[in-house]
Amino acid sequence: MVKLMNVDQLVKIAAGAGIVLEEATPETENLYVYAVKAENPADQHTVYVGKSASNSRSVAEANVEGQDYRDRIGVGFSALVKENNAVRHSFRYDPTSFDPAPLLAHIAEHNWHGGAIDALREHLSGAVAEHPSFSDAFVEQFLVRIHVCTGRLIGNSQFASQWEKTVNGLPNVVAVLAADIARENGTLPKNTDLDTTPGAETSDDPSPESAA
Repeated sequence: MVKLMNVDQLVKIAAGAGIVLEEATPETENLYVYAVKAENPADQHTVYVGKSASNSRSVAEANVEGQDYRDRIGVGFSALVKENNAVRHSFRYDPTSFDPAPLLAHIAEHNWHGGAIDALREHLSGAVAEHPSFSDAFVEQFLVRIHVCTGRLIGNSQFASQWEKTVNGLPNVVAVLAADIARENGTLPKNTDLDTTPGAETSDDPSPESAA
């Protein structure tokens, strides 16, 4: 069965990493998610994540999603929203609300280590005001990377590469840790059977060329 993520899971995974997304309106949002329209929250599967600097983005995308894509040359966003019967969920993220404690505690408790973890720990060990990277733009990337690093499908193109060369970049590292926290607290299934290749090695550049 194809693995998908719903809005509720995405919000809880972010919160587990100290990133709180408050429900908002198109007028007050700075982040949003398009998800399948469904009464049951478990079926509100996410299809697209975005960042909005103003209400104009919401208005513009509402116009695009209403365009016919069957008999005209257009953009994939229209088809993505219509074919999946998706609706917009508006959120507001305040960078000053970011709490590094859950990430730092998880790193220490589960003995995460390595160059990327050291860099993140150093970044997190200052005051909240010293975390300029944890902006709404950062969180947009982080939310997309949560889908990627947990094997859930997402309709974004930017930030959603399956052969991400910047695996040690902050958004991806934080997303991996957030997913691990989510498996521990039950937001995601704790175990997934993995048939890994014996002797497989990790790399900072996990591309086919580097693995060859």
